[in-house]
Amino acid sequence: MKKIVLISIIFLALIAVSSPVAFAQGKFPTEPIRLIITHAAGGTTDMPARVIQPYLQKAIGVPVVIENMVGAGGNIARAFVYKQKPDGYNLLVSQQPSMSSGEIVTGAKFETLKLVHVFNISGKNYDCVAVPFDSPFKTIEDMKKASQSQPLTSAGTGIGTNAYIAAMLLMKQVGVNLTYIPFNSGVEAALAVGGGKTQMGTGALDSYYPLHETKKLRVLAVTGPQRDESHKEIPSMTELGYPQVKMDQMTGVFAPPGLPKDRLDILVKAFQKAAADPEFKAAAARSKLTLQPLSGDEFFKASKAMYDAIKSLEDILKAGVEKK
Repeated sequence: MKKIVLISIIFLALIAVSSPVAFAQGKFPTEPIRLIITHAAGGTTDMPARVIQPYLQKAIGVPVVIENMVGAGGNIARAFVYKQKPDGYNLLVSQQPSMSSGEIVTGAKFETLKLVHVFNISGKNYDCVAVPFDSPFKTIEDMKKASQSQPLTSAGTGIGTNAYIAAMLLMKQVGVNLTYIPFNSGVEAALAVGGGKTQMGTGALDSYYPLHETKKLRVLAVTGPQRDESHKEIPSMTELGYPQVKMDQMTGVFAPPGLPKDRLDILVKAFQKAAADPEFKAAAARSKLTLQPLSGDEFFKASKAMYDAIKSLEDILKAGVEKK
């Protein structure tokens, strides 16, 4: 009888260990946490993760390792994290709305709204339209007119990214004919424009502005409803008469579907503590990050609003893919 009871206990223990709810048991975390970033080091997706990393590490008590998993406009990293064990050790750092675009436009193998929304780090970041410093194009209208005889070469990041969305809006809503050339990061795209390798480029203002300051390129406009607070000398597409070209972006942290609530709570509290650290805020200011700390329903609602906006542009964005 005792042997039967012992076997039953062992059997039940094995079931408990193999069950998904077993993740919720015991201490967490006890091993390094990976922040898997969709784009190359130095880009606008990478920067918020690198700035918060030391403060997150201090808050959560285990090493936090950054890994750049580049490719397919960020979809390789997104699909990778999506299928990982939901134990809280593999987290995705990605931008919205490019993640939604990656799913909707390219059919990548992940579902944006099924990912667990852990914490949003930064946001309210506009994209921009730029040309080489010595370009004959001084206005968006100049670009539009020149592109009627031959499409302009335009640098950006991968298909479905924020830079791609901005370029497709320029092409479909404004009439700037262009040939889109993707690079691994916004910094690489900006360098291509600044070096005269392409006739124009779209992408995060943070990637392009340093070259604007050093007169390697000229930023003609930002893709916001108003001017960027940190760079008020640059007009918005809205004030130039193109309100349909409007792009905002946010950079957040996501986990695979099924992450237990107790582990999610631990992660959220650690991110909140890191984001509240005065030293982090100072580092973010030096890096010119616009902080937008969001978690829980607030983060999910903001993300879903961007998903819905991309869904409404599906035909325009897919037309750009088909053209290529």
